[in-house]
Amino acid sequence: MTVRITKPEFNLREKISELDKPVGLKGSELMRSETPQEARNLIGAGRKNLFINGDMRIDQRSNGSASTPSGTSYTSVDRWKAVISPGSKFSMQRKADASLPGFPFYMRLTSLAATTLGNSQYQLFWQTIESQSMFDQTGFGSGSNAKHLSLSFWVRSSVAGPFSGSLENWDQNRAFVWEVDINNKDTWEHKTVLIPPCTDGSWYIASNARGAYFMFSLGTTIGSAPNVGWVNAQRLGSSTDIRRIGISGCTVDLTGCQLEVGKVATEFEHRPYSEELILCERYYQNSFIEGNVPGTSTAMGDAVITTSWLDGNAPGPNPFRTAMRTAPTVTLRARGSTTTGQVTHNGSNRTASAQQIGSKGIAYIETGAGAAAGAFNAFTFELDAEF
Repeated sequence: MTVRITKPEFNLREKISELDKPVGLKGSELMRSETPQEARNLIGAGRKNLFINGDMRIDQRSNGSASTPSGTSYTSVDRWKAVISPGSKFSMQRKADASLPGFPFYMRLTSLAATTLGNSQYQLFWQTIESQSMFDQTGFGSGSNAKHLSLSFWVRSSVAGPFSGSLENWDQNRAFVWEVDINNKDTWEHKTVLIPPCTDGSWYIASNARGAYFMFSLGTTIGSAPNVGWVNAQRLGSSTDIRRIGISGCTVDLTGCQLEVGKVATEFEHRPYSEELILCERYYQNSFIEGNVPGTSTAMGDAVITTSWLDGNAPGPNPFRTAMRTAPTVTLRARGSTTTGQVTHNGSNRTASAQQIGSKGIAYIETGAGAAAGAFNAFTFELDAEF
């Protein structure tokens, strides 16, 4: 008896190709992960953005009002400041529109005149990153332990062409200068930059001091060739970009700014509003109702009202809403007043000074001469622990 067995045709090439299923950019590494921690690091789960307020939502100081900084200072959205020489050359304003889904706010920088920069001058939009945040995530300055960073942001400019900035260590003797091309004017474009590890230099290990400086440049004469690696010098931008500060009325809009560990830029980390506010309040907070600009409102809700704290006789600590980076500089005003250094005492403004200031609260307010026990003091405060 003869038994015949038949089999369907077998295409060896086809079967081999089926073994090579696409698993995505990090899929093969993810499948080889031995621990949940390794998998988590690969997919970028958890807080990843080294920037605070990268979507320009929080604006405690100006609530969307325009400002023209006359010198290096914080005058607009939280955690971002103007670093400038000379001053009063561009304006800053948080603006809102629905043209970019997911980002209702953005920062607008506007050149006020056709400014020609002199030697060693600069016009920068800047964020200082705390050392313990920078070093813990990046390992910069620690040799082979240093990691790649990915920068990503949305930009729109009235002038197309090269746009640049820099990442520096706190000592400003290590710098990576980056440059991207804005292809079309007046159009939102998403840009990414791969930043290689910096294996040496000073990054202030595990400290609440400044660790790194990041900047967008409207123009600088302290520049160098971009995207060529780390240089051992201060560099604030590219030597080949368009100096937008030299074009009167030129605008640059920025939002969705993210700096994260890894070789691939991922989607922007949208943190809850309350969480982002707390991160900002570590560096700056005030007693004003949200939406009221410090020093302009007469609303009683903006004021702190307390039993009289007289001549060092403190009733107890006055804790801050959020513990701050360090003991802050305190600005006091009587309610509804623009004059600093006052509290309201029995309906009159009297001089006052903050005493025993820590990172978590003020122990008491010492009022001026003529205070009487049992009176009430109404005042507003600003607390500043910025770099």
